[in-house]
Amino acid sequence: MITIIKRDGRVTQFDQNKIVDAVLRAFKQVDDDISDYAYEKAGNIADYIQEYAENTDHQLTVEEIQDLVENGLMSTKRKDVARAYITYREERNRIREQKANWMQLIAEKVKASNVQNQNANVDEHSFGGRKGEADSVLMRKIALDYIVSNLSKRKHENNEIYIHDLDSYAVGMHNCLTIPFDKLLKEGFNTRQMDIRPAGSISSAFQLVAVIFQLQSLQQFGGVSASHIDWTMVPYVRKSFTKHLKEGLKYIENKSDYKCERFIEWVNNAKDGTIHFDDEEFKNLHPDTWQYAMDMIQKEVSQAVEGMYHNLNTLQSRSGNQLPFTSINYGTCTLPEGRMVTKAILEESIKGGGRLHKTYIFPCGIFQCMKGVNRKPGDPNYDLYKLALRSTAQRLYPNYVNVDWSVNVGYDKKDPKTYVSTMGKCKLQLM
Repeated sequence: MITIIKRDGRVTQFDQNKIVDAVLRAFKQVDDDISDYAYEKAGNIADYIQEYAENTDHQLTVEEIQDLVENGLMSTKRKDVARAYITYREERNRIREQKANWMQLIAEKVKASNVQNQNANVDEHSFGGRKGEADSVLMRKIALDYIVSNLSKRKHENNEIYIHDLDSYAVGMHNCLTIPFDKLLKEGFNTRQMDIRPAGSISSAFQLVAVIFQLQSLQQFGGVSASHIDWTMVPYVRKSFTKHLKEGLKYIENKSDYKCERFIEWVNNAKDGTIHFDDEEFKNLHPDTWQYAMDMIQKEVSQAVEGMYHNLNTLQSRSGNQLPFTSINYGTCTLPEGRMVTKAILEESIKGGGRLHKTYIFPCGIFQCMKGVNRKPGDPNYDLYKLALRSTAQRLYPNYVNVDWSVNVGYDKKDPKTYVSTMGKCKLQLM
């Protein structure tokens, strides 16, 4: 039995029919048909190579056999067919070489033998990191070979352009968007497994912000953003504050939470069923309860913000190995409840996380600068602007966006949906 050595080192049985098929393919490529002459030459070349293999003093390799096929075709009058065979062989060699390089890259990622840590929030040594990086090599290959145009592929490979998130190009539906937190927190939402009730407190609202960020990140590539987190959280600060007032009336003033008719009337008369920070009448009537509720709400807001930071910097929910790219915009809400939220966000940013008080990676903070609101001394949120500058000096965040630029002409200061927000990861404008 005649055997040959394949390119990967395996030994296999010599098959004369494969030589015949290869020669006939070359003829068909040139002539679009297979003539009797082609069959004759294919048989002659295959017979010659088999005889050569039987009489040689060494085991032939696939490359040697292909050289013999080339020589056989060149010895005929059909040099055009020989050229077609040579061209096909070179193209196959190029594809094999690319595949070998590609498989080497995948092996390096799987084994973590060439860790480059190109992304600050991916641990390439971890299980998820190695799997994700190997997947990334495969998905980039698919995108370049089958999805993008030849022009784009060539320019990308020549570093003339850079296709961002190329490894998500083939399956990604969209990239970098803002999430309608106002609607989702107010109405609740559905996940694959269950439905989520509307937020009933500032604690649950911030917890759901982290959950929604993580859920959305699994459905897309790129970042996700909250366009006005300070305004969004105002109703939930009020909900929690009202609950603390209710508790204060019960435990400080010894009034049953169901029999305090004046409190129930107060809440029922409010448009949103909550008591606001600017309700001076209630504050004057129940000063001790008011102070208790204010102390408790400040504590709850701070803890809720801290919980959001902890969630977004520890739950590697994207592909199981990556923190979601998240951003939050704030700084323009002058309501006392919104100011409390912004202040808590900035103070937590300055404090940092964990025992070592490390700088939080996410969410990227974006402070929205607005004339008459936070730009100059005397503006209602100028103190928050100064606190933001302190945070940036110590922690890199927040970044800043100028609301008063031409795209926002005619915006309403009291409606954050009418002016610009951005996503901190790549400074995209979100409308």
